[in-house]
Amino acid sequence: MRKHLLLILACLLAATSFAQQLRVPKLTPLKAPTKADLVTTQPAGELRVYVRSGGATRATLFFQNDRRQDGMVATMVFAEDGKTVWFKNIISHAATGTWVKGTIEGDEIHVPYGQLVYWFDDPVDGDGNAVAPYGMKLAEVTVNGSITNYTQSTDGYAIFTIEGDKLLLQGTSGDPSENMFKGLGLVYTNAYDGEWSYYLDFETVYEQVDANGVTPPDGMLAEQYALTNGIYGHLVKVGFDGQNVYMQGISESYLPNSWMKGSFISDTKVYFPMQVAGFYSNYLLYYAGTDIELVNKNYGGTYRHSWNPEDTGITLDYDPETRSFACDRGIVVNNSTDTLDRYERFAKASIRPWAEKAAKPANPCVYELNDTLNSRISLLSLCIPCLDVDGNYLNPQKLFYTIYVDDDEPFLFYQDEYTGLPFDGVEELPYLFTNNRDIFPNSYGMYLYQKGFDRIGIKSIYYGGDDRIATDIFYTTPLSVGIEEVQSSKFKVQSELYDLSGRRVAKPTKGLYIKNGKKYLIR
Repeated sequence: MRKHLLLILACLLAATSFAQQLRVPKLTPLKAPTKADLVTTQPAGELRVYVRSGGATRATLFFQNDRRQDGMVATMVFAEDGKTVWFKNIISHAATGTWVKGTIEGDEIHVPYGQLVYWFDDPVDGDGNAVAPYGMKLAEVTVNGSITNYTQSTDGYAIFTIEGDKLLLQGTSGDPSENMFKGLGLVYTNAYDGEWSYYLDFETVYEQVDANGVTPPDGMLAEQYALTNGIYGHLVKVGFDGQNVYMQGISESYLPNSWMKGSFISDTKVYFPMQVAGFYSNYLLYYAGTDIELVNKNYGGTYRHSWNPEDTGITLDYDPETRSFACDRGIVVNNSTDTLDRYERFAKASIRPWAEKAAKPANPCVYELNDTLNSRISLLSLCIPCLDVDGNYLNPQKLFYTIYVDDDEPFLFYQDEYTGLPFDGVEELPYLFTNNRDIFPNSYGMYLYQKGFDRIGIKSIYYGGDDRIATDIFYTTPLSVGIEEVQSSKFKVQSELYDLSGRRVAKPTKGLYIKNGKKYLIR
């Protein structure tokens, strides 16, 4: 397979959505496909949403043949004629945003091969030279033990059988251990006609779901609350409607506008069943509860979440006097209804009414100072709770910190060493400041371009309620233990990574993380 094709295909994996109708059965086309053959606009008809399961292969810079479709979304439109259907993203891991056509024949849907699903407008070869445009089209692909030993056909059609709310792809199979596959795949067109793209789906099952999520009643008043999780938190909205409780923004990073709905089961408990949260990328996400186990008391506490099929809901304790909620279990934003996978996790969360006010920050600390990286750099690892001394959430935009060295001298940050600073000689760093180079996000730590400190300390400062309240200075003796450095370009997650608040991180970037109780630095 040509290197330039794989490089282009790798870019398609950032999103996940992937054409045009042809006759059934499809014979060899009289002309080569063109970009005009793509269907990029949603056809008219009833939109239905399905969740996929099954196996897949996909193209990356390295061929990967043991992928799953589980939890990924498939979108379809059923036309008013009762015969025509359209598939969006028909190949699970290929992100094109285009539609292909099928025809209902009894209890089957026939999807003609040869339909165009993607077009490369300005392709280049491995040396950067422009080549003639080409596309990718549907085909039946059979792989026989090697990624270079395959056959393909664009004659005929793929068959999905209809079984109630499920669609099942027929005549496909896969054995990743032997590199043996037969399935619905993508091959190139035009100058590269018939070459396999490494994309292939097998044993695919679509199951229809209600993906609408929760909508609160009109006129409901929502109040501002704060969800705290370990030493961090974020703002949410909470509304009450009779015996029902609505919460918006539990998912801070992925679905901040999504609501979840629960009901009072007693005066002091509210139960939220597992429910749809909404779409993110090509996945349908759910709110659910998990069992948790404390596996590391350091760094604010790290918890291991485990799926309990007998108890997938979220039960919150409610205090009528303070109108606050608390949870002794884990809360997850998950992409499956029967296993634990991906996205956000919160352990022992509390949800309290919140308004900004003057408050004393909780005590910060220096986890470690590692001065063994090289001859001139020290790595400082910090813990700065985004909470006050009573455990209430603080507005991170008004939280700052100062580093102290030796004899209570503030460490000053200069623009020639730290890019992005507003001026030279910064003493109080904003909690939210990062240059993604040597000052890490969420104030996890930084590089100091000096060595030989006798001691080092930290102080937190909060400017809430038009007041300035600071903690004492908390010192530690420089240590050179406990951190393993990993180059990001070579980093592969071999087991679960957590941030310093105990949240699992699926796609780590630069910063400090915890794996198996040990701290990792990704540069």
